Amino acid sequence: MFTTALTTMTTLEVILFREDNEAFWTVIKIFGVQIAPHVANLPPMKPLSHTPEPSSGFSLHVPRTERVNWSVTNAAGIDFHIRRLDAIPGTAPGNKAWKLQYHIERAMRMHNPAMLTFGGAWSNHLHATAATGHALGIRTIGLVRADPHELKKLTPTLQDCTEWGMELVPVSRAEYREKHLNFFKAWLRDRFNNPWIVPEGAGDALGTMGCQTLISSEDLLRPWDAIVVSAGSGSTAAGMAIGLGGKSHLFVGNALKGLDMATLVQQRVNEVLIDEQWSADIMENVTPWNDAHEGGFGKITPAVSDLMGNFQSETGIELDGVYTAKTLLKFQGALELSPENRPHQLKPGNKVLFVHTGGIQGNRSEQFQRDRNS
Repeated sequence: MFTTALTTMTTLEVILFREDNEAFWTVIKIFGVQIAPHVANLPPMKPLSHTPEPSSGFSLHVPRTERVNWSVTNAAGIDFHIRRLDAIPGTAPGNKAWKLQYHIERAMRMHNPAMLTFGGAWSNHLHATAATGHALGIRTIGLVRADPHELKKLTPTLQDCTEWGMELVPVSRAEYREKHLNFFKAWLRDRFNNPWIVPEGAGDALGTMGCQTLISSEDLLRPWDAIVVSAGSGSTAAGMAIGLGGKSHLFVGNALKGLDMATLVQQRVNEVLIDEQWSADIMENVTPWNDAHEGGFGKITPAVSDLMGNFQSETGIELDGVYTAKTLLKFQGALELSPENRPHQLKPGNKVLFVHTGGIQGNRSEQFQRDRNS
């Protein structure tokens, strides 16, 4: 495992365990050796070097952007366009393909490619990870926030995951809250033969980096007056904010109650840039809509249901009830203000892009609940 290199020093971070099983960190410095070749000599990461054709279930083909006639934007004098991440080919459409791309690249470089990640019973993230793993031949493990009895009847989302070969492991709510702890992740690596661990929603620097390419060169050459996107982990919005570089203002619909999305997005930006002032400068062109959650994550109010139905009737585009419909409901509220009271980026005559992040598979939950209760 080691080769001599008299001028080098390798630093290892190690988790050790006391007799009471409490974990603690230590650092070991090894002089005169370097770890080789699979760690020290890895080539630079290039996203998508293993990406198959779209029919296999994972694609980063450029999503189409289309002008949409919606009565709300028409009445407000807005030139409205939608970037259709929901319509990309394959079994895992939406923004997850962008968030996962660097995680996939990292997992593929492991001796036994595998990804372990986290989510709920209707998780778009679990669904996309399982589909991607199936397409690329990567073993996948999903830790599901559920008691064992709750998985006796799988949701359609989890049923898809099992059909794509994902190993589902129920964990209690208390255990799930520990998913970010080094002790817990060390235990997971030991139990599941050292998989690459992807945080929930790919909410980290790698997820953010992947989402920068949601912004195209055309977006920079001919900037939008405003771009609107939904957010949960904040990675998609952060990647887009970095990619925009202040060329367009970004409005971010927060799907999570009680969370300051501005703080989270800035944290994600800084994880990539590692420059607090630069991150703060980027955030000057980001406006969070922290009240876009409509009462809580996953809560579908009558107003959200009505917007989903009306929007699809008018435009032919299906929205999901957790993210995109709630963000458009907030956007609608902003446009219904008199022009002088709107944000200046949403004035009549302005050109606005809405990024449809997908998530449509989760809409099966309503019928599933009706069937289970009947």
